[in-house]
Amino acid sequence: MRTAFSSLSLASLASVALAGSIGNIPGGYGRFPCSQLDGQGKVIADPNQCLEAYLLPPGQGDDSGLQGDGLTPVNPECVRAGADGGFYCGISGAQCETNDNCDNGVCNDGVCGGGPSSTCEQDSDCLGYLYCTSPGNEYVGTCGGTGTYCQDPYPGDEDGTAADNFDVYSQYCSTGFCSLAAGGLCVDYVTEVGGDCSQDPDYSCGSDAESGASLECDLETLKCKVHHEPTGYRARARRAAALGKAALFKRRACPLSHTACAIGGAKGFECIDTSTNIEQCGACALEGGVDCTALPGVEAVGCSAGVCEIWSCANGHKYNSATATCVPDRI
Repeated sequence: MRTAFSSLSLASLASVALAGSIGNIPGGYGRFPCSQLDGQGKVIADPNQCLEAYLLPPGQGDDSGLQGDGLTPVNPECVRAGADGGFYCGISGAQCETNDNCDNGVCNDGVCGGGPSSTCEQDSDCLGYLYCTSPGNEYVGTCGGTGTYCQDPYPGDEDGTAADNFDVYSQYCSTGFCSLAAGGLCVDYVTEVGGDCSQDPDYSCGSDAESGASLECDLETLKCKVHHEPTGYRARARRAAALGKAALFKRRACPLSHTACAIGGAKGFECIDTSTNIEQCGACALEGGVDCTALPGVEAVGCSAGVCEIWSCANGHKYNSATATCVPDRI
């Protein structure tokens, strides 16, 4: 069934229902979204969407083969899909007692596992719409890894365009790139000028790894080249285009679990997991992320779920539980 579906053309897929980003709410790899916008337009969790009455399975709900057909989770926790994704019920990081509390995937040590790049032996080890196998059902070994299937037919909006399809299905790859031209296969972006883009001319070219410049496929040579905007735009339009390319780079340059963070004082970006990085915790350093090691009075510190965790305080300091900080010990 997967193989037959993946043979459809990109154009015909424009009519397939898609469930990706909605308005200003980012998407993710889960099947059951639980995001909402607060009064300031900030994306926050809405645990009520994880109640049984609202958990409507996108597929058969009988675990008959496709990830979209998986069983509906029981009492799943609403958690965020990575540092920049939307909130989903029962995905990676959600607390659990059994596998039933997870959106597909498995419950390990009280936490749902099987997110992007996780080790797996079968599709049922992976969460949401992530797969462990190729379009031809060959074992790959990592959830959403290079070579895995990424074109589950269920995620839905019949008015979706071909570009919508690309954006939605690419959320199911740790590489951030689902090539529909390759038959619904997770692949790596081409990230160098002159790289081969013949496999998927519309989408293969990402951003140059050295300069961060947006690339496009030269349809004559089928090699990636630097993308140049047409001349004649007003300054405001050029600024908007630059911001758009920066956002495109951030989406394409790094695996799904990481964020492309600018390197201070240098050109280019580095891929950072802002949910665990102790020097860029919660966000990139230049975008408000916290350097946990620089917190006053700390000796040992970590970063968990984008929040600094103080493990011990330096000599002459003690931990203040009310403020979650190390303060001078004047006693």
